Amino acid sequence: MNDIAPFRFFRKNIVCSHFYHVTIVYLITAMMLNYKRKRENKLTMKRLKILIPFLIIMLLLTGCQSSANTAPTNTTAVAVAAAGLTAVVPSTSTIAVDPEFSDRDLKTTYDDSTAVHVTMAGTTIQVSGDGATASGGVLTISKEGVYVVTGSLSDGQIMVAAADTDKVQIVLNGVTINCADNAPIYIKSANKVFITLGKDTVNTLTDGSAYVQTDENTVDSVIFSKADLTINGEGTLNITANYKHAIVSKDDLVITGGTYNITSVKDALSSKNCIKIKDGVINITSATGKGITSKNDEDNTKGYVYICGGTIKIANSVEGIEGTAIIVEGGTIDITSQDDGFNAADGITTTTNSNGPGGGAMEADANCYLTISGGTININATGDGIDSNGNLYISGGTIYVSGPTANDNGALDYNGTAEITGGTTVAAGSSGMAQGFSDTSTQYSLLNNFTTACAAGTEITLTDASGNTIVSYTPVKSYQSVVISSPALQNGATYTLTSGSQTAAIALTSVVTSNGQATGMGGGKGGGQGGGMKPQ
Repeated sequence: MNDIAPFRFFRKNIVCSHFYHVTIVYLITAMMLNYKRKRENKLTMKRLKILIPFLIIMLLLTGCQSSANTAPTNTTAVAVAAAGLTAVVPSTSTIAVDPEFSDRDLKTTYDDSTAVHVTMAGTTIQVSGDGATASGGVLTISKEGVYVVTGSLSDGQIMVAAADTDKVQIVLNGVTINCADNAPIYIKSANKVFITLGKDTVNTLTDGSAYVQTDENTVDSVIFSKADLTINGEGTLNITANYKHAIVSKDDLVITGGTYNITSVKDALSSKNCIKIKDGVINITSATGKGITSKNDEDNTKGYVYICGGTIKIANSVEGIEGTAIIVEGGTIDITSQDDGFNAADGITTTTNSNGPGGGAMEADANCYLTISGGTININATGDGIDSNGNLYISGGTIYVSGPTANDNGALDYNGTAEITGGTTVAAGSSGMAQGFSDTSTQYSLLNNFTTACAAGTEITLTDASGNTIVSYTPVKSYQSVVISSPALQNGATYTLTSGSQTAAIALTSVVTSNGQATGMGGGKGGGQGGGMKPQ
């Protein structure tokens, strides 16, 4: 068996796939050259016939071998840069994010001389131009074009029933519409609809507490669209949704400007394919629903929320922002939620939450992720502050979390890995399910569980050896655990963490440093030393 002794040595000791592959190729070549010389030796020939195919298989299947200190491959997805994104996304996700906005999405101007003008008054509607008709308090738009609408309807509706190739622009130029038993704006069919809020105008849409369905669609929102929907402009849109939702699109929902004041019984902004926000001021109160949500239970490439600008304030909601994937590259976001602030959860796979009402299943969902590369985010969550059923990536931005007080939720909650490579994060909450960042991160972080709970309004400060403040934050609820990461944190340095009368000296000995162990149900779940692992 002298012919395979070299193979044993190399297979046992070589860990780099490139060197290993070269070695196998060398062995195969050497054996083939020796074939003629030893062809009379039948035993050797039999060995070669068996060994060469085996070596070829090993060449095809062998990658770089993991050492004992390498993180398990089933818990870490490779983060990659996607086209047009500054945020990183996991290579395991099938979500197809389109961060682009078309010129038409951004365009708020129109040719008034060729537009169809519509005037509403009480229960009557007057139309000047072709492409729309009025009957029984309903304006029906059936052709591509620009429609400029003014006035008010006490009980009526704008309906778009155009061809699936038609693009329709509706300019709300000081409009008030109440519809007692259906959607004030119902987009039944079109290729794409643009609702433009006229500059400096105030527009108001309200509905009743019960709907009467008029066709095969289940209409359940103040603005209901079966087509792609873009809302833009420099005016204001006030929506009161007494039945269920405020704005629903069964395709894409894009917002590139305007001011929105939304009060809804259920979800404020909902889309089946995606929600993309570039600009605007959006104020949301959805007491028994979600602030912003996009999920698709039929297509695992869709169902994401992409935010790159604007000012979003969700004053009250069950879930703040939810999607199979959530991508934040800019903007100012302020969330107060009864459950999770951010929640990345799949719309296709229904999982049982073993961590209480704020989290997902213990097993990581490869399709879900939350990634933040910019913006300023403030979260006040009763459930998990930031929750991902898959991975969490933070590469920029400023994030403050006043998380849960109950031990069955955490300020950070993720089922895969949590990698931080930039930005500033301060996440305070209960210690029972506390998670820190994973040791695959490149920016230093710490997780500290305090000896006793700190009262609401107690400032957290982290200072360096010279007394300089690295971060400071005042949570609005009581807390017993805090996760801090900042570009200013350095390996080997010692920092002083202060909360009221409690002070701790923390030496950063690795990329993630933790002072203790989670104390509530489930124990610590963080990656690396973070997430409540005992000191190393």
